[in-house]
Amino acid sequence: MSDPAIPHFPMKTALRAIAATSFLLASAFGKGAPVLNGQTADDVQAQTADEDVRRVSREMIEAAMAEQAALGYNLLASTNSTRFETGVLLAIVRSAMAEDAEGPPLLLHHVDWYEAYRSVMELEHQDVPEYIALAHEYGQDRIIDFHPARTTIEIKEGFEPKQVVRVKVGWPDDPETPDRYTFTDTTTSPNLRITNRRRISYWLLDYGDFIVQDEIDGVQGRPLGGSLGTLFSIVGDGSAKQNRIAIAEDGLVVTYATAKKGPFKVQPLTLTYPDGTVETEFPPDRHDLLQLTYRIKLPLEVKYPKERSD
Repeated sequence: MSDPAIPHFPMKTALRAIAATSFLLASAFGKGAPVLNGQTADDVQAQTADEDVRRVSREMIEAAMAEQAALGYNLLASTNSTRFETGVLLAIVRSAMAEDAEGPPLLLHHVDWYEAYRSVMELEHQDVPEYIALAHEYGQDRIIDFHPARTTIEIKEGFEPKQVVRVKVGWPDDPETPDRYTFTDTTTSPNLRITNRRRISYWLLDYGDFIVQDEIDGVQGRPLGGSLGTLFSIVGDGSAKQNRIAIAEDGLVVTYATAKKGPFKVQPLTLTYPDGTVETEFPPDRHDLLQLTYRIKLPLEVKYPKERSD
């Protein structure tokens, strides 16, 4: 029985808007962060407790981005940011592990990320897409950890991934900087208001034929305007929790996301085309997409190591 406090909306309209919300929440990691005046690599190291970090060279980041560019999908589209970022991170992890499989966490500095992207895409500053420009403008750094002692997981249900990576994004605890920030993505329909907290984190699991971002923390959002905007004003902002993507041979991306809004959980299935267009309806007679859908919707339950508190 439906909750009498929740107004009724046409199912197709609601599904499209919810799909856009949860998909774009999962894609929000490529967006910006608050201005960090004078932030240095040492500031970001504080996020890894007493562990040292190693700054990844701009050349390594550029090489990983060039691999993604060679795949032919639109790197200018923010809706491709999840595919782009996870692809780059995993390529960097593979390179780092070839040198030292038990190496320290890796720091991807925002300046190196931005300049590597501009070089690969051959863009002037004014032509850089917003989701890349904001990350540079506000100083969004990434820390990725692949050390077995810190990324050993227990599979309760499902398959063992080929690679496990802990990803953290954030800025130092500073009374002069806010503990969260909000921006509006106007490239989506409906437009989406996204809030990032001081600490964003997730587990990145690579299964070879699909990728999982799990236990996502620190990202919230809601659609603005329209019928679903009214719904979210009642149940509150939705929080991204999990994102699974699988890529077909022709570059279409099947995404199975999980987001929570108030006491409700939604798990829409979407299809992203190489140009960045997102649809909730799949083309007929694409049995390969059905197979990918079956694969990424298989039950998965993982027990992750506890974070250390220092």
